Amino acid sequence: MFLASSLGNSLRKSFQTVATRSFSNTRSAFGLAKYEVPEHVIVPERQFQAPSLKGNNIMEVIKREGVERADIDKRSRMFRANGKDRVRPGSVLLVETYNAKSKDAVSSFMGVLIAIRRKGIDSSITLRNIILKVGVEQRFSIYSPLVKSIQVLKEGEGFRRAKLYYLRNQPGKAFKLKGLRRRSTERLGN
Repeated sequence: MFLASSLGNSLRKSFQTVATRSFSNTRSAFGLAKYEVPEHVIVPERQFQAPSLKGNNIMEVIKREGVERADIDKRSRMFRANGKDRVRPGSVLLVETYNAKSKDAVSSFMGVLIAIRRKGIDSSITLRNIILKVGVEQRFSIYSPLVKSIQVLKEGEGFRRAKLYYLRNQPGKAFKLKGLRRRSTERLGN
């Protein structure tokens, strides 16, 4: 019994050494140690810089780069958590969106900003307006390529909450938005 187990161990060790030696020498035996790229092959250049991982999570770096790439007209400054020129809940916004990828037809929605969801590239805003006596809420992704522009028509004042969901039940506290759009287009036209 003892002889069979020691014989099995020695055979296993000898097989492992032979296998590792043969696998380690196969690259040099077949001439695969150095590979030259043929001239007719097109090698694409790097699109992105290699992220520096000094104390950073790789996913955080990727999210930050995604926001920087999608932030064409500096919307991140507008929806920052703290800053002088940030948009606050209660502000009246006008969002223009493309209806299709062709960018021929543009639709617009104006409403009171009742929520900002800050989640990197997936950040979104929720606007509420009353259209034909029916409350309408619409959520827009800030960095979506279908969003043409976001304009602030009136700054929000007097609201002390980050989420203004209570305006759903108290529509009298929301702004009267009827004449506001006409005034803003006249102001932009002059």
